[in-house]
Amino acid sequence: MLTNIELFQFKRFKHDFVDLAPLTLLTGVNGMGKSSIIQSLLILRQSFDRGDLQNNNKIIIEDKELVNLISPDDMLCSKADSTDVSISLTDNSNIKASWKMKAEGNSNTLPVDFNSNNGNIYTSSLFLNSFQYLNAERIGPRVTYNRLFVTRPHSPIGYKGELAASRILESLNKNEKVELDKVIIKGIEPNVYDQLSAWLSEIIYPDTKVSIDDSDSSKISLEYTFKDEQTKTFNPMNIGFGFSFALPVILAVLTAKPNSLLIVENPEAHLHPKGQSRMGKLLALAAQSGLQIIIESHSDHLLNGVRVAVKKGELNPEKTQIHFFTSTKNETSPSNYKISFAIEADGGLERWPNDFFDEWDNMLDEFLK
Repeated sequence: MLTNIELFQFKRFKHDFVDLAPLTLLTGVNGMGKSSIIQSLLILRQSFDRGDLQNNNKIIIEDKELVNLISPDDMLCSKADSTDVSISLTDNSNIKASWKMKAEGNSNTLPVDFNSNNGNIYTSSLFLNSFQYLNAERIGPRVTYNRLFVTRPHSPIGYKGELAASRILESLNKNEKVELDKVIIKGIEPNVYDQLSAWLSEIIYPDTKVSIDDSDSSKISLEYTFKDEQTKTFNPMNIGFGFSFALPVILAVLTAKPNSLLIVENPEAHLHPKGQSRMGKLLALAAQSGLQIIIESHSDHLLNGVRVAVKKGELNPEKTQIHFFTSTKNETSPSNYKISFAIEADGGLERWPNDFFDEWDNMLDEFLK
């Protein structure tokens, strides 16, 4: 498990440390660094996938799918005193590694000065095949979905959920079991296929059943049935966007391995507030089961789902970490614009800074004037 990211002159960050827990929530004002934290990890991973990071001590900053910074200057902090940039990671084995580079020139491949404290950081969760990443820009409903014919180094669901149907079919053919024990809904078979329908029913619509049609050798179709219309099947084009956006997130959790890492952006997208809170519960249970999750979200409902899980004892409070990014300078914070705190055992928060999910109260004050 990763425990800390240190960023030096990387994008929004002049020099900052970002502590990570089993469940880390990145939230706050747009454009203040949430995505930059995720990008720092994805840059390392995409460079590792090409073999350049571990074999050639090189960073790849441009990729068609993961991170595309176009030029080295795009990764340099606007307040930088030099062209030096570094990304450092620490894991729970106290292995610390740093990649230092010069953000200059026009090449999308940068040589790095790699330093490690005699440990192998490449055995950490970010670099394992079990790592999964889901982009905020997930694909919408489709009549059919592509089959996966090649083995991916990670994220077999696809960065946008485009391979979710193929991954469901694989889990069905293998009768794959859910390995994160806390997320298994009791009374339902503990395999990925049945638990997927159970969690869709829990999060989106009661008694939902998702099934696979793989009769086409090149395409896969998803079909949904519902309790109140059992005699009719629906393809994703004929039901709400919430199903297509939530399904890859649920599937990523149900197929995850203990001690692996999942990064997911806006897991609550297109969900009703109740569904958002229940998505928060699912992610909390996954974190308690041994999956490390880094979430970028603007949803107070998702946060409250996690808070309720903590209060109910479903997630240990020490396994939570919230980083709130604000455009208002905060003199008490080392980074000035990042305020960090955890969820307490009763579901409360160690602090509630201005602009942190308080817009409902602000609007209510306006109504009462």
